[in-house]
Amino acid sequence: MTNLENIEKHSGHIKDLGQKENMSSQLRDIHIDLEDIYEDIKSNKSSNVYRTIFYFLFVASIIIYLYHFIEFGFGFGIIFLVLVVFYFFYYTYNIKKAIRENIKEKFTGKIDPESPEFLKQRINYLLNGIKVTIQRAIETRNFYIAFFPLMSITLIDILKGPFSILGYVATAIVAYLIGGVFWYFYFKNDINDIESDIYELENLKAKISEAIG
Repeated sequence: MTNLENIEKHSGHIKDLGQKENMSSQLRDIHIDLEDIYEDIKSNKSSNVYRTIFYFLFVASIIIYLYHFIEFGFGFGIIFLVLVVFYFFYYTYNIKKAIRENIKEKFTGKIDPESPEFLKQRINYLLNGIKVTIQRAIETRNFYIAFFPLMSITLIDILKGPFSILGYVATAIVAYLIGGVFWYFYFKNDINDIESDIYELENLKAKISEAIG
């Protein structure tokens, strides 16, 4: 082997080492970023919190609508009750669908923690979980926007007696202007935070692909 061939071989070896070191450095940075995102996800409301919030209003609505029906007979209370039950089935269907679509694989952790595959698997695991969480958050927000004002109207009707038609309309407008807007902004920051986490995780997946070429 000539000196030139030795030099080329040595240069190639150095280049390979440099590329591996660069990839390792990039993966370490990604790992650090992933830990930061994970801590951020833990600080957000969990999927169970949104489920609890949803069921709180659902149960409260059922009780109030049933009481209204018992107290006043057939009226708008029973209509609201039917709508709430329909939304409950709609909510359940969408959440189960989100779980089926996203919870397809489990994070086993049985891969070298320094490998790109480990990072990808962990990112996918986190993505799957928070995609279900954001679905719960959106469905819960929509439920509160739609039904909290209706529950408020029904409760006022129970406490103060039946409204006139004009009274119902005026109360409904006020309830939706106040309640609907309030709940939209109440959930807005939470949903934005989750969307931001999803974006950052997807970005990390792209960085892993770039790092390993």
